[in-house]
Amino acid sequence: MNIKRWVVRQPDTATAKRIEEELGVTHLASLVLAGRGYSEPSEAGQFLDGRLSSDDPFDLKDMDLAVQRIHRAVSEGERIAVFGDYDVDGLTATTLMYRCLKGLGADVICSLPSRDTTGYGLSAEAVDALAENGVSLIVTVDNGISAFDEVIYARTKGIDTIITDHHMVQESVPDAVAVIDPHREDDHSGFEDLAGVGVALKTAAALEETSVSEAVENYGFLAAIGTISDIMPMRKDNRYIVREGLKLIPYGGCPGLEALCETTGVDINSVNEMNVAFNLAPRLNAAGRMGNENLALELLLTEDEEEARRIAQEIDELNRQRQAVEQETSERINSILVQEVDYSSEPVFVVAAEGLHPGVMGIASSRLVDRYDKPAIVISVDGDTAKGSGRSVEGFSLYKMLASCSDLMDKFGGHDMAAGFTIRSDRIQELKDRIREYCREHADEYRIAEVNIDAEISAQDVSEEEVGGLDILKPFGNGNSQPYFLVRDCVVEGIYPLGERHTRISLRTGEKQFYAALFGTKPCQFPFETGEKVNAVVSLSLYNGQIRTMVSVKIIDIRRASITETDIDSFEELRRLNFTGKCGEDSPLRADRDDAAAVYRCIARGEVMVSSGADLCGKVKDMPLGKMLALLRVFAELNLARTEQIDGNKEIIVTVPTETKKDLMDSPTFRAICKQ
Repeated sequence: MNIKRWVVRQPDTATAKRIEEELGVTHLASLVLAGRGYSEPSEAGQFLDGRLSSDDPFDLKDMDLAVQRIHRAVSEGERIAVFGDYDVDGLTATTLMYRCLKGLGADVICSLPSRDTTGYGLSAEAVDALAENGVSLIVTVDNGISAFDEVIYARTKGIDTIITDHHMVQESVPDAVAVIDPHREDDHSGFEDLAGVGVALKTAAALEETSVSEAVENYGFLAAIGTISDIMPMRKDNRYIVREGLKLIPYGGCPGLEALCETTGVDINSVNEMNVAFNLAPRLNAAGRMGNENLALELLLTEDEEEARRIAQEIDELNRQRQAVEQETSERINSILVQEVDYSSEPVFVVAAEGLHPGVMGIASSRLVDRYDKPAIVISVDGDTAKGSGRSVEGFSLYKMLASCSDLMDKFGGHDMAAGFTIRSDRIQELKDRIREYCREHADEYRIAEVNIDAEISAQDVSEEEVGGLDILKPFGNGNSQPYFLVRDCVVEGIYPLGERHTRISLRTGEKQFYAALFGTKPCQFPFETGEKVNAVVSLSLYNGQIRTMVSVKIIDIRRASITETDIDSFEELRRLNFTGKCGEDSPLRADRDDAAAVYRCIARGEVMVSSGADLCGKVKDMPLGKMLALLRVFAELNLARTEQIDGNKEIIVTVPTETKKDLMDSPTFRAICKQ
């Protein structure tokens, strides 16, 4: 159940008009720009130009030290190892740094960690292997900021270390020759948004004694793919890197990417951020997830077209295997949740099980976040040790939460939205308890998710020209999202299947009728009936059909038109109850026995669907959404209500017959919300 707060921007119409006239953009594009804070056409123009904030790579702390040591290694014929990571950011950063050092004439090799054995980051085992291979200098990319012990151990083996990373910095940094990470407290470059490959790109520019923009011409195609894949904010330097880098993919001289595009049916001459995120990146990631991380690196490094095609096909097969394992893992996790977890009251899902495939735990966590709109951590237990991978929601720092429990962990790292760790199996329960305590203490930090809406429009505002004009805002991504628009008071006129798992809806506003796609929801799960009036948040794009180009409307969120801010506030209050177990005296959740009886009658009439909490608004007159959801939980706790599937996949809440009278005060939730 995903109830979100809609935050509708109110773009100043006069500002939008000036932007439209002076920059020659369309009306919808000008509304988006004005709503996103560009108060003058010149500011909007600077954003659209997307220039680098700085062309000097030496703005990064320790860059001079890194360049001096690497140049010395090259001139003296030392063997250098580029030590990367098995995700797409790490793979592209490894490839980029290898190409750069090879071009400088270095004796250079590549090395990646093993997801199955050593796990993320530099390890003593990796240092031993590199020492045996004659390496005297390690350059990390997309990792290393937490490798305190490993850097010291490498020194005992006669190996210096240079760290280039973009992950969060702890209280200090490793004692390496140079530590390049824009998150250092003493780094004032302002490049905190960079991906690991972005830091590697700037390092390459410094090594080659060129500007960053010149380095983009050589390596931008790799930097674009890594930046998109790591979901970095699409602003400042990242916007420039991605915009220019995508243009360079056909000319990057990378047979592996050409073969991967061919295998996935992507036109290499028109690769965009969506192709990277949903076609290329999952396949590059699949090799590492399935225990063959070096295969993807081989694909990016090979110069042989025939070998590239062979590897691309092998990776495509691994991706299919990954999808099957992911489905199996998700089903297993969901079965554990049903048995062990109270969906509504658990602030953060922590699911641990023996033998979960380590390659899909991050994906499984993301699926839980998408489904339940809560942070989630999935832990795979292997005897006495366990590895965890978590994902979060906007506004709640997973990294800070895990940092508060770091004394329980052998190793952890990451950032606000994603993190991983290793832990002893016998400490997992204590970790769960500490997480619950952290959430109780930081309840005010965890708000319900927001949908940022760029402008309210009418269906009459939509045309092919206007929608096509939104392309000037690309590339879209984190921090520069695809524009969302609000269309109010739409009447549902038809509900139709779209493929096997989606729905096509006919909506009408005034005299204008349009169709919209709702993905991931089957018609039997759609919570509204024909004739009902709804508000819809939509995204707009152009679709090149067989006959002509058409406007495509995708529903991002939809709710009954009568839902109010009071309903949303009460739902957020319910979330706070989940964290603290307490309810304020003036809380909108406060209820009495008459309220409970009204909700019970609603259940008995078969009017409560499971699929959408927003559908409950108005079921009981004047009762806020959060209160009704809390009372539904009361009846579940008392075993007076349960979920039942009807009409295929449609789920409703039904009453459970009982021969004995139940006391509402036996419900923990009712005791918390009961009016005194």
